[in-house]
Amino acid sequence: MKNLIKASLVGVVILFAHAISAQTNLNFKSVVATEEGAIRLSWNSKTNEVYQIEYADELVDINNGGTTWLPLYTDYPSHGTNTFVADAGNYDLSPEILHPKLLPMRFYRVFLVQTNDSPSNPTISIATPTNGASLSGDVTVIVSATSSEILSEVELYIDGQKQWTTINGTNFTINTCEWPNGTHTFFAVAKSQSGFEGVPNGAPVTYGRSVSAYRTVTFNNLITRLDFSEPFFEPALGQTQKVTATFAANVNWTLRIQNAMSNDVRYVTGSGTTMQFNWDGTGTNGAAIPDGVYSYLLTAQTNGGQSLMSMSASPALSFVSTAVDIASKSEAGTWCPTTAKEAMTAGLTSYFIKTPPIPKIRAKIKHGTKTVFSTEVVDETPQLIEVQIPVKMQEKFLQSLGAPTQSAFLVGGGESGVANYAGPSTETTRAPKRKPKVGVKGEVGTFGICYKSYGTNGIVTQHPLTGWPFPLQTRVAIDGQSPTSSSVLGRINLFKNMADGFSQVMKQGGWKAQFVKADDNWNATDIKKPGLGGYSIFNNCNFGILMTHGSYANNTGQGNSSDGVKHTYCWLGANDYVKLADMNFGSDGTNGLRWMSVLACNVMRPANYTSMDNHGVVPVNDNLHLLMGWSTIGYTAQNLGKYYADNMVRSNQPVIDALVNAAAKAYGENSSGITGVVKIGISGWHSCLGDSLQLYSDPDLNGLEYIERLVFTPP
Repeated sequence: MKNLIKASLVGVVILFAHAISAQTNLNFKSVVATEEGAIRLSWNSKTNEVYQIEYADELVDINNGGTTWLPLYTDYPSHGTNTFVADAGNYDLSPEILHPKLLPMRFYRVFLVQTNDSPSNPTISIATPTNGASLSGDVTVIVSATSSEILSEVELYIDGQKQWTTINGTNFTINTCEWPNGTHTFFAVAKSQSGFEGVPNGAPVTYGRSVSAYRTVTFNNLITRLDFSEPFFEPALGQTQKVTATFAANVNWTLRIQNAMSNDVRYVTGSGTTMQFNWDGTGTNGAAIPDGVYSYLLTAQTNGGQSLMSMSASPALSFVSTAVDIASKSEAGTWCPTTAKEAMTAGLTSYFIKTPPIPKIRAKIKHGTKTVFSTEVVDETPQLIEVQIPVKMQEKFLQSLGAPTQSAFLVGGGESGVANYAGPSTETTRAPKRKPKVGVKGEVGTFGICYKSYGTNGIVTQHPLTGWPFPLQTRVAIDGQSPTSSSVLGRINLFKNMADGFSQVMKQGGWKAQFVKADDNWNATDIKKPGLGGYSIFNNCNFGILMTHGSYANNTGQGNSSDGVKHTYCWLGANDYVKLADMNFGSDGTNGLRWMSVLACNVMRPANYTSMDNHGVVPVNDNLHLLMGWSTIGYTAQNLGKYYADNMVRSNQPVIDALVNAAAKAYGENSSGITGVVKIGISGWHSCLGDSLQLYSDPDLNGLEYIERLVFTPP
């Protein structure tokens, strides 16, 4: 049974938080709005547990169908006895989940979904920076992770927010000027697995996860909170990019917007303690400039004017964090502040609210013509929830006492008794580097991804239907098995990692996600051709990736399809599949599909491709440049997606080479479970075989070619 905790917020104000499971180990310890408007959720936890954080933007009465809860973050590991995460939106998903500061309210619940089942969890630590370090400007965070098994994930979090993936899995580059000055918490997450997922009839895969010790550091910059209103800036949609920053002193500032060659396309100057510039996407004097990746180079120099600053001298009065252990607050006789005024009068930064008794929930259930009511049993024990007092409220309270403050923003100057900014007098920084901002104007191109994870336990499925009427053979013999066999197809969690890695690197290279659809968010109708009642959604983007289990019809005549074709199949679920020939790839126009990758085992197997080609059902039309897929058993690998994208957008490799080299590198890192040669099959027009994303040719239509490329040979 899943454990569950819930919280709800309006803006950044906490309404309530409570446990609704009879099991009490999951309880919110605090729900806090950060200075940037993110929501930090903290709860009691146990080692080796794994959670899913879900959200809703409104609550609906259960009698009217109930609230729709959607995943916000999945596969999130426990930190030990206390776990926290920050909701800053999730821009890896499609549609994107916006930052909570952009919405009027958001509700949360946290599920315990599983526990680590690996005999040996990975080890992970942050090598640099050291605990207590003071950091400025660009910083490289070095993470060290090892495992006796396949190391499938290494991620960096800052204040509970996941950062951009890194190509080498070790060095994460951040720009501290994109955060507020002050204290921040780093930690890293590693995941390992016992073997490769998705191998037909393979052994079960176990997983282990670990979280590093926290690193508490201080950011200290003249330029702070350099930010952008749009993660992906599209003037064609009427968007402007609002560039903002806050300075620790009064400065003269210069903002240079630069192209990929570091040439200025726009130059803006100003002065003050803050900056705001709304860029409409044009160059100097309104000149038209191409879509692509742009960066923002900001320089600030102190000018001695009145400033907005943090006081460096000792204050007359300041606040300290609430010092009472939260577990003791429910004990009889233990005092804790219950209003903001009580807390601040006592010199504390937070107070506590008690959730009201939770009414039992009654749900109407139809049994034939009768309506009965069921009652959900909930934990009605009131919970104490910590509420952080906003910094500005603290400042106003201290000012009302006539005291200088440690954290207040005040008009400064030596004569007023408030110290001037004591840091560097000049600072230059280039952004964006902080997720999810990508510094792109318009779009270089578009991509779409569909994948299936196959739940917790994978699927067991019968073989595809032949299409012959009874009493002839009704099932196709696939994967070297008899027609009456069943196929055991394991779960493939790594498809998500591959999709996320590919998507993040493509976005940073200027490509827009047209869609990223996982699991139940898509079905066979989405990918079948219109002639079969489908939508061919991949034809709405330039580059497509489909990731599923795959099977091939046997070479023998036993159980062949009624059309005489030895098909290959993409499995969407138990007894749910789409033939490769059921799809039709390629379209023209700005967002027309040029390149398609189907990462499914044996989907481009030579004998089956030849059969499809001989019958004229290869799903490549006159607009598609290349169709690529595994021609043997293929393997998932954590880094394959990001290597594939990086080879194309940063190294400018031809599309075919990019996939071959990405898989070879990813498999080379963890090759112990690969038992056979891995190849890809490519179907494409001769003029397009050397296509790269930057330089490509139109299809010559002089005959479709098929080639195979060796990807990996086991050592």
